[in-house]
Amino acid sequence: MKYFRLLLLPLLAVTLSAQPVKTPVVKAVEPARVAYVNSGAFLETATGIKQLVKVFQALELEFSSQQSELNLLAEKLRTISGELGKLRADPVANAKAITEKETAGLALQQELQTKQQAAQQAYAKRQQELQGPVSAELGKELRAFAQERDLSLLFDLAKLGDALIDAKPELDLTADFIAHFNAKHP
Repeated sequence: MKYFRLLLLPLLAVTLSAQPVKTPVVKAVEPARVAYVNSGAFLETATGIKQLVKVFQALELEFSSQQSELNLLAEKLRTISGELGKLRADPVANAKAITEKETAGLALQQELQTKQQAAQQAYAKRQQELQGPVSAELGKELRAFAQERDLSLLFDLAKLGDALIDAKPELDLTADFIAHFNAKHP
């Protein structure tokens, strides 16, 4: 019986190796034309997308009073913190004065946090309202720009981060796209 098994194994090996090997089908792919833009440059005041720069300038102006108020509250909080440090450093410190300053500092800190959160939410909402239409148009124009130049792939360098190790500067179409967009959308 052992002899039979030994004879059968080489026969199986010969039979299996005689099977035709299927070659994988390789799909032909034409060469791709690749370029990139850096959307981080879209917000540069002098050379960026004019509509986008205007949106962010309008947002800055609209929320400048809230930013000033937040800065003032933060400065008051730093002042209270400094006064509290002086009171604690005094060897004959008044416990009641320290407690009052701590209470005032905590209340001011809570007020500052609440106002910061409200300002951030209001800013994000308003930014979406103002920037949304411009961003949608940017997306359409980027696709059209890529099609006009027969590009297979158009990357956004700002979104790739560290994923892009190196690229030829000739592939950077940021300035070309900004000029293209600003010409169509003054």
